[in-house]
Amino acid sequence: MLPRALRSAKSIFSAVRPPAGVHDVLSLPGIQHVPMEAVQRQALPCLLPRMMSTSISDEHQPSKKSLYVLNVEGKRTLGPLLIGLMDYFERWLPNVGFFQPIGGEPFPDSDSDEPRHVELIRKAFDLKDDPRSMYAVHRREAISLLAHDKADELLDKIYSSFEEYQSRHDLVVIEGTHEDGRLNVPGNRLELNGRIAATLAAPVLMVLDAGDDISVDDLIDKALLSKNGLEEQRCEVLGLIVNKAPQKEHPILKAQLSKKLAEHSLPLVGVVPHDPLISSVRLDEIQAALSAKVIAGRKGPHDLTVDKVYVATADLDTTLRRLTDHTSSRPLIVTDIGRSDLILGLTSANESTIGPHVTGILCTNSEYGRRDMSPHVHAILQAKHSALKDQEDAGLVAFFPVMSSDCNTWDAVTAVSRIQPSIRPTSKAKIQEAKALFQKYVEGNLLVDALEAEREFVMTPKMFMHNINRICLSNRQRVVLPESDDSRVLAAAEELTHRGLADIILLGEPDKVTAQARRLDIDISQCEIIDPEKSGRLEAYIEKLVEVRRKKNVTPDMARDFLHDPNYFGTMMTLCGDADGMVSGAKHTTAATIRPGLQVLRTKDSPLVSSVFFMCLPDKVLIYGDCAVNVHPSSNELAQIAVTSADTAAAFGVEPRVALLSYSTFGSGSGPEVDRVAEAVRIAKEMRPDLKLEGPIQYDAAVDPAVARQKVKGHSEVAGKATVLIFPSLEAGNNTYKAVQQSTGAIAIGPILQGLSRPVNDLSRGCTVVDIINTVTCTCVQAVAIKDREKSPAPEAAPAA
Repeated sequence: MLPRALRSAKSIFSAVRPPAGVHDVLSLPGIQHVPMEAVQRQALPCLLPRMMSTSISDEHQPSKKSLYVLNVEGKRTLGPLLIGLMDYFERWLPNVGFFQPIGGEPFPDSDSDEPRHVELIRKAFDLKDDPRSMYAVHRREAISLLAHDKADELLDKIYSSFEEYQSRHDLVVIEGTHEDGRLNVPGNRLELNGRIAATLAAPVLMVLDAGDDISVDDLIDKALLSKNGLEEQRCEVLGLIVNKAPQKEHPILKAQLSKKLAEHSLPLVGVVPHDPLISSVRLDEIQAALSAKVIAGRKGPHDLTVDKVYVATADLDTTLRRLTDHTSSRPLIVTDIGRSDLILGLTSANESTIGPHVTGILCTNSEYGRRDMSPHVHAILQAKHSALKDQEDAGLVAFFPVMSSDCNTWDAVTAVSRIQPSIRPTSKAKIQEAKALFQKYVEGNLLVDALEAEREFVMTPKMFMHNINRICLSNRQRVVLPESDDSRVLAAAEELTHRGLADIILLGEPDKVTAQARRLDIDISQCEIIDPEKSGRLEAYIEKLVEVRRKKNVTPDMARDFLHDPNYFGTMMTLCGDADGMVSGAKHTTAATIRPGLQVLRTKDSPLVSSVFFMCLPDKVLIYGDCAVNVHPSSNELAQIAVTSADTAAAFGVEPRVALLSYSTFGSGSGPEVDRVAEAVRIAKEMRPDLKLEGPIQYDAAVDPAVARQKVKGHSEVAGKATVLIFPSLEAGNNTYKAVQQSTGAIAIGPILQGLSRPVNDLSRGCTVVDIINTVTCTCVQAVAIKDREKSPAPEAAPAA
């Protein structure tokens, strides 16, 4: 942990010295400049502060950190703050990244498609990342997906790209989407950013631009409205930075905002004043906007800023006198390309010690039709440039560029006035200014404290589905689908094999299955097709079925008849290790699907077969059990369901916090049903003392922290944060999952059977292709978990009562 005294030491973190050759205009009053080398030497020993610690075991909570930076009004003014944040965090951590969920537009004169802030941050901080990995989708693709009502697909793409990028960094600064020229994201931008931040589980740092005519109350209203809007999307708001505040009113504004925002529990992280240098336009931005050519002077990027534009139409003497009266500025001179007297006179004045000095000259098309500079004038300028080149390269003299544009004077000045100031990778002065502003006006300690705050890790639906796919891709399993005559099954088989999520076995006559797939334009070339009637494994399955059903007096002839049923054949493939799991039910009843599994896949250790549903709510994933199999389980059976459901949750990456539900919370009510659940809790704790398991508890107290604080006295590891909810009966569980599904729009994945030696899962006859894919991938995860358990010793358990 970095000591507080060291973290706030002004001698280290207050500012940075500008690089050699940058003018003193970078210095800000009251800031002590320290050489960058000294800052790095002092900060390096402390690059691993407590930000890297986690509040939950590494198995359940990622140690990676992220910060979502969002201008809540969608303005494109985040560049200086992003530079300040990157500079601050890079002194703490060795590997800080930058990411855009939706890539912005490139710089106007850029030869690549690289978003402007990606290019800026990558080059300014010498990041070694592939630029394409630093944003998820291009803005055009995002707009297309949103326009076609495919927001979920957009979020999937963003999450997948971000997780891959985040895995290589200690902390990632994420820039929210904003206005970007003609390609503006449609709809409610704040809502979209909230959904993205929630999907990435990234806390939001809000940024709000102040102006000369905005009051404190207006700023607070905007901030609170934005905070409420983001929290409606279930994302965490870390704090607020007010940007571009009036310099004169800065101290009063900061004091008033701090006091009033504290009343609403919204930390004010900083108030950054308007800065003339940051707000100025660079000469190369003007050159790019006008497609101007440099006809004399240094070519290439010009780290020169323009604070004023002066249109020179008077004679040379008048122009020099007017410029001398404004010695505090270095304007850009715009004049007719035919005004040789002004061009040569201003060039000579700029070389002198008394001036006046200007930033450059922009020559426009002559009103009299002249488009080119006089050859004699051009030759003189070139000669002057050659003579001064060595001094210019050494930084002893600033020979300003002379540019020409095809625009007339009016159009050129109008175009210049419309340029939005930006920071480019070559803007050394602006980059250093942005770092200095952040160090002086932003409370970095508040950000660090907020990022380090202990949080319960919440598995979001996107995380959940991505984790399932990751397990499937890295541990490819063989799943048998008996219903090859169903078009939905064939379409799901194509998708699963093409994405590499599973190896699929289809049961049926190969010629018929292939012909049907061809008619439907479905590619099942990567699937194995087995005809049960002609399988070389048929006799082995008959023999095995007779063995496992000997107590039921099953004969070889009876076994052969059973195996005419594709569900029975698929189950025997699973039992004999020729498949890792089976999924059926698109055309068969639940009884027909699971009966073979109940007969041949039961285990001695877990004689009770039960089920769970994965309830993918907007902001988290909960596990409901048992909602499909056991009608009115006894205390012993409830305990088994609770323990098995906890293991299922862990297999899918959800930390099991098990709540056994009742109409009573820890003794608030009484009766036979409460006693049955209380006894189940006692048994389950004896079976698995390692589990976080509590009850009886009501549903609201189990999942809502506010209700839990009211109803539960003392410390609880489950109340308010349960992830696995065990219902006391099938009636309660089945109706609850359907009510939640219908009322909230939650996706219910299941039922997923548990307690079998090998996974067999049932589909609804109204299932979609996506339902089949989800069920198959869940079956694969179950198969991996079962294999892992068979390789490792079982957890200690007491005998069930």
